[in-house]
Amino acid sequence: MGLLDDKKQNNIASYVISMWHIEDLMRANRFDLRKLDEHLIEGLDGDDATKAEVRAWYLGIIDRMKEQGLETLGHLSEVEEVLTELEFLHRTLTEVLNEPTYDALFEAARPGIAALQTQADGSAEGPITTCFTAVYGVMVLRAQGKAVSEATLEAEGQMRKLLEYLSIHYKQMRKLPGVSMN
Repeated sequence: MGLLDDKKQNNIASYVISMWHIEDLMRANRFDLRKLDEHLIEGLDGDDATKAEVRAWYLGIIDRMKEQGLETLGHLSEVEEVLTELEFLHRTLTEVLNEPTYDALFEAARPGIAALQTQADGSAEGPITTCFTAVYGVMVLRAQGKAVSEATLEAEGQMRKLLEYLSIHYKQMRKLPGVSMN
């Protein structure tokens, strides 16, 4: 059982952002379990068994990241799979179902998405991955104490709303008979 299973079941956008953050924490600590103990585990509330469970979970993340060659960049295959599913669901909602609320949220987020994709110079991801990049990027900038412009905050807010609504649809989709997604 993973520490983020509840997020994965109930708020897939929060799960993706949390996993990106954990991947970065593993890299920042150079995959050193002693550093993780010192910086992340020892300060946790909980008994030794709980800390051992967290340690084992982090160790599993480290092992998978190393196996997949993610020491400097990239995301775990299980996270990439979720992103692929979310991009597919996005296309289904906009191109097949034409879900009015989702379409309106996407239209509101579209200028910010397009601006980020333009900045990516040919390495642009899909619109949903771009939204995650924006939300995570603002989170990192705030954590670093850096200023974030009002325009960026507005665009990120629109993208966050889109991801929140997409997460609701993702949760509903997973409940459909015959739909088996990790």
